[in-house]
Amino acid sequence: MARWSAFELVLLNLADSEDYALLTAALYDYAGRLENEATDEDKRTAYSGPSVPSSDGPRLREAARRVRAMIDDIERQLDANIDARREAGHTS
Repeated sequence: MARWSAFELVLLNLADSEDYALLTAALYDYAGRLENEATDEDKRTAYSGPSVPSSDGPRLREAARRVRAMIDDIERQLDANIDARREAGHTS
C-alpha cells in the first residue's frame, strides 16, 4: 500500500528563539503525555488480566517516538541553516 500525505511540507519561521522554545516545549510535553498514557495502559492491562483488550501502549509509544523524531528533525534543519549562513559569510 502506497503512503500518501494529507498535508504538504510547511516552513515554520523559528527566527524568534521564543517561538522555537514554545514549539519544542509543547512537543516535548506532548511526547511525555503519550509516554505516560502508554505506561498507564500497560498497568491497566496488567491489572485487569488477559480478558481485557490488549494495551494501546505500543501505539502510544510509537506516537511519542515520532514526536521526538520531529523535534530532532527541527534541530537538524536549524543546525543546517546556521551552517549554511556561516558558509555564506552571514553571522547571526
